[in-house]
Amino acid sequence: MAIKAGTLVFEEEALFGNLAEIAPNTILMAVVDGAGEKQVFRLNTDGIKESETVLCNTETGLCLRLIDGQWIWVPC
Repeated sequence: MAIKAGTLVFEEEALFGNLAEIAPNTILMAVVDGAGEKQVFRLNTDGIKESETVLCNTETGLCLRLIDGQWIWVPC
């Protein structure tokens, strides 16, 4: 199953797994609904363009961007 939010596509992650076994540059999103059901989704990063902002932290003013193949927090 894939969930699309704007230009982002999240792929359903079947299990939480060991965080030490997650591949480099993987972005996971954890969601808990009102009933307490937990789901973990992996961001499908294939369609994200270089230097495109994926997440923005409004408290710190930092944005997560793909720069030279690496996810880096930079000023927005």
